[in-house]
Amino acid sequence: MKKIVLGVLLVVASATFAQKDELKTLKKLYDKDKLSADDFSKYKETVLKLEAVASSENDKVAAGFYKAMQPIVEMSPRSTHPNLLMIQKIFTPEIFTTMVEGMRKTLDFESKQEKKVFTDDIKNTIIIFKPIFKQMAFDFNGLKKYKEASKAFYNTFQFDPADVANLENAAITAMQGEDYINAEKYYREIKSIGFNGVGLKKFAAKPENVAKNIFALSFFNKNDEQAKLDFLEAIKLNPEDIQIQMDHAAIYYRNNDIVTYQKLIEGILEKDPNNAQLQYNVGFLMLVDDAKIVDEINANLKNTKMYNELNAKRKAMYLKALPYFERAHQLDVANQDMKTILKLSYETLGMKDKAASVE
Repeated sequence: MKKIVLGVLLVVASATFAQKDELKTLKKLYDKDKLSADDFSKYKETVLKLEAVASSENDKVAAGFYKAMQPIVEMSPRSTHPNLLMIQKIFTPEIFTTMVEGMRKTLDFESKQEKKVFTDDIKNTIIIFKPIFKQMAFDFNGLKKYKEASKAFYNTFQFDPADVANLENAAITAMQGEDYINAEKYYREIKSIGFNGVGLKKFAAKPENVAKNIFALSFFNKNDEQAKLDFLEAIKLNPEDIQIQMDHAAIYYRNNDIVTYQKLIEGILEKDPNNAQLQYNVGFLMLVDDAKIVDEINANLKNTKMYNELNAKRKAMYLKALPYFERAHQLDVANQDMKTILKLSYETLGMKDKAASVE
């Protein structure tokens, strides 16, 4: 037993010495004004070693810091003004994210410690690189690489959370890049920060616009239960917005709650009778059973009585929907979908002349 304990102690001691060796090596390399290619290879290798053996929280944070600063070290000498093309090549979105997260974790950890080992260096790095990274985000935006721009803006925001314009730009470019999952995340973050900031902490967007975007995104991302909750705030801040109300109704249609959907759509139509799409939607609702009835008609071709009853039922359904389709077409004569359904309605009802007049 004593031999086993001694063996364990030796392993622990050797690991401790190893950590100290890695830390000394990394500090020495990091503090050099200029690193050779061999130096940088040794730096990366030592980071991996430290990550593998780090046991204390301090050493884990140190490993995270040196890993985060790896792309900065790669641009050695760090004292010169970095080349923008070099930065774009080295700082892929993934590497940029890893760096920012590592720096942020280090700052958060050291904010609770009396001794600050890396904080000043990180803050100086932010001062030097923030405008460069911000410009990189704008360059991506100018090239219409909106997803890359969004990630760069968001990482720049995490670099310096006091400058909230970068978070807002991240949300806007995520929308432009059709990255709706992250767009929703960023707009929710804007909401959580709030709109009472001043200077760099003040958002350009208004609360009502952010609430509308959050609802639209949760609706689009099919987070239906969350979207129902988001609707309450969005409509509270945008009480006259018809699109918000239509999207809210559409949640119920998507979940096959046709009764609620029809009730909501008809309520909206009362407020906005000149909305062609609403007129079309209400008429279309009245044909919800059309496919089912057609199947029944085809199944009863030899049953004259049932066949006639089903045809009469189908015509009654189209007759009820017809005024809505006529009004929709009147309000939007160029809409092909509305032309098609109106023509079909006339044909189903035997109104051949009117069907021929729909062009």
